[in-house]
Amino acid sequence: MSLKNNKRNRGFTGIYSPDSLIVHKNKILSLIFILFLYLFTSIFCYHLYQSNCIIYAKETIIPILTYHNFTKDEGSSYKMNIEDFEEQMNYLFTHNYSVISLSELLERLRTGQLPPKPVAITIDDGFKSTYTLAYPILKKYNFPATLFLYTDFIERNRYSLTWEEIREMTKNNIEIGSHTLSHCNLLHYKENESYDTYLSRIKKEIFLSKEILESKIGNKVKFFAYPYGVYSPIIKSLVIQASYEGIFNANSMNNTLNTDLCSLNRQIIYGNNSFTSFIDILNQQPISSSKIFPFDGAVLSDQYVKIGAILEENNIDEKSLTMKLGGAKVKFNFNPASQEISYTPLKPLIKKSYIVNITAYDKSANCTRKISWLITIN
Repeated sequence: MSLKNNKRNRGFTGIYSPDSLIVHKNKILSLIFILFLYLFTSIFCYHLYQSNCIIYAKETIIPILTYHNFTKDEGSSYKMNIEDFEEQMNYLFTHNYSVISLSELLERLRTGQLPPKPVAITIDDGFKSTYTLAYPILKKYNFPATLFLYTDFIERNRYSLTWEEIREMTKNNIEIGSHTLSHCNLLHYKENESYDTYLSRIKKEIFLSKEILESKIGNKVKFFAYPYGVYSPIIKSLVIQASYEGIFNANSMNNTLNTDLCSLNRQIIYGNNSFTSFIDILNQQPISSSKIFPFDGAVLSDQYVKIGAILEENNIDEKSLTMKLGGAKVKFNFNPASQEISYTPLKPLIKKSYIVNITAYDKSANCTRKISWLITIN
């Protein structure tokens, strides 16, 4: 065989042969298919994650926002200008917050699975403006909310919701919770009232309000919010006995995956606060502590009681630490070694309920942290 023919024959069996080109082409197609499959799977998983909205981060916070009354005029402490309310709702919508109902929140807290950036909305008392002003905006954004109603106020006057309006809202993403019968301070005794009479009265406030609401709206009432945000171990136990599934205070801090369903915190959104303060509330992280003293809900006679906490935060800027009692700053002591922050009053505390607030700046997480709880001096 000539060299020419031999070279031609080798050409058919070398890397440029038709068979080898087919193999090479198949390899390229296989690689393209694998890359396409990887890309498709990645996109699918991303959208699956977004649709399932499940996260397990320990630092996940759950703000529960609380409103009361609404107005077209300038806002005040418990009255929110409706344009400001819409601005806040629009912020939640455009910044991809997962606004969820309290029913969904409780279920997700039980399973430990939360959507990205969860937040819940509650509106207290039962003002007519809830229906005429706030409700249309909630419907616009398809946001669920819970109304905490005290039944004596319903249909009382032209500023009150009607049962018909309430029933209409329950058909459109609105849940109902109890705020007692009369919105009384559950810690206060009436004049010359015995303990047994007092206990019977507040039990009626807690139990009967639930029965009335359920009979009027035709749905189970699962949530209870303390009027004025005040409570005690006895009151809390009565609410649990009444078979409420979620119990809500007003301790002005956000919740985490570990928050007790019988001690869920709410943030009151005041009508005269800035929009920046609203965003700060959404971003506020909790302070970890191994102990608070006195305990949450404590009712004490000692007007000189030592108040404080032992913190478990390694990155706190000590200079940023602040402590408030009933909204007023107090001069506290801080021990860096034990991480104890405490305040002992020099003058007797006035007999009333106080929310204790401790805040600090976290240098590592670049955020403000806060812990709050309730004590009562009687």
